[in-house]
Amino acid sequence: MIKLPTGLLVLIIVLSVLLAAVIFFSVWAFIEPHVLKVTNIKMRPAGKSSEFKKQSPTGAPSAAPGIRLFFFSDLHADICLIKPERLISAIREAHASSPLDAVVFGGDICNNYRVNEKGLSYLKKISDACTGLGIPFYGVTGNHDFGFDPSDSRAFFGCIENKQISFTSHSTGKTVILSGLDDSGRKDRIWYKVPETPADCVSVVAVHNPDSILHFSENDHVDFMLSGHFHAGQIKMPFKLEFLLLRADNLPKMNVIEGVFEHNGTTLFISRGVGCNKLPLRFGALPEVSVVEIFA
Repeated sequence: MIKLPTGLLVLIIVLSVLLAAVIFFSVWAFIEPHVLKVTNIKMRPAGKSSEFKKQSPTGAPSAAPGIRLFFFSDLHADICLIKPERLISAIREAHASSPLDAVVFGGDICNNYRVNEKGLSYLKKISDACTGLGIPFYGVTGNHDFGFDPSDSRAFFGCIENKQISFTSHSTGKTVILSGLDDSGRKDRIWYKVPETPADCVSVVAVHNPDSILHFSENDHVDFMLSGHFHAGQIKMPFKLEFLLLRADNLPKMNVIEGVFEHNGTTLFISRGVGCNKLPLRFGALPEVSVVEIFA
């Protein structure tokens, strides 16, 4: 039996471990885009601190939520490996558990709006299912949808950009206003103003890019905000290199990437999204759709 030098033996072990890690990463990165996670998100009113604080998933009030939404974002249907039937099944299960007030889409139908027929077909299936269940389906556009008119009937969702939809809180009887903001795309970006909402109403705003929260004025009334856009990095790397190398967004620099956060009186939820951008790969960022319960 040949006895290898200690140094060579250590090198072989290290290289073997690295090779196994690369194989695992490669295999799982192809598998993960097929694995949909349905999360239950509970959002409570935020404090007034200007620092971003992650809101604990525990401690929700014992009363029923004021409004119950099904939220999904970042479809990117041309590179989406989650079939629409899976989303529809999740919507049906959530609605059967306790009625949903609305289904809300957070933008990015496809990677390129000029070839978004696959995305529109996907949204039509969601819309048909919502119609059958008697649930309204609303949405906003994302940066990849720039140039697509969301008022086009082929969007299959009710566009809420600069519009207001009124609900009544199940727990408090207050008026809850759901509205949305447009996304101007990445070039010559415009941060749109939040529609005015009466102070005695609960304001819920859907906007694709979470960085919008950094551009609210002190007079803007946004109690709750639903966003996507970051994909939680899509392929997570050490030291958040995926954001340092590939994105110019500001919130990830503050470690605000996914989940529920509080900031200046606004409770923000950032979804990991459903589809993939550029490559059909994900790692450490499972596709996500969410049942969002807002306690207000």
